[in-house]
Amino acid sequence: MEHAVFGERQAGHFVFKATKGPKFGFWPHLDERVVSTRIDEFLVMRPATPWQYLKRLVLLDSLYIDLNCLQGFTMLDGCFSIITSQPWYNARNATWKEIKLWMTSRGFIPVRSDVYDDPTRWYHPEQNLALFDVGESNMVVSEGEIVPIDIIPMQPDGPLLDFLSDFAEKHAS
Repeated sequence: MEHAVFGERQAGHFVFKATKGPKFGFWPHLDERVVSTRIDEFLVMRPATPWQYLKRLVLLDSLYIDLNCLQGFTMLDGCFSIITSQPWYNARNATWKEIKLWMTSRGFIPVRSDVYDDPTRWYHPEQNLALFDVGESNMVVSEGEIVPIDIIPMQPDGPLLDFLSDFAEKHAS
């Protein structure tokens, strides 16, 4: 877990999240040295940089407005930390069925190997927006609405964009 969470954990309140240690979450990377037809074998998650973490916050806002707010920067336990705030939701984890419906209704296609029934990676070709770590614990349902509280969005480029574009073209319905 890349965050320390502070504040009242009650609906209607904000919690503050501080990145911990040298951790800023993860960022997808296409390992071109791996020769495989399965995305699970050559797509790896690497530690994110502070810039990638901040980019993630901006892109999350394009999915769900006012989800995160940058509060500032500090030193926490001797390490640089990014401080954000987020509303606390009286919520439950979303089900895979709810996630799939939410994603497909917004134009995302699942990016997966045939190994998994429940994809955690999605791509929107028109927006060039890829979402990673989309799962039941990172998508919650609050007052009947799905909130993507801790997914990893990115706008791929280079070989990852080439792969996702080809994948989308092959799997367009």
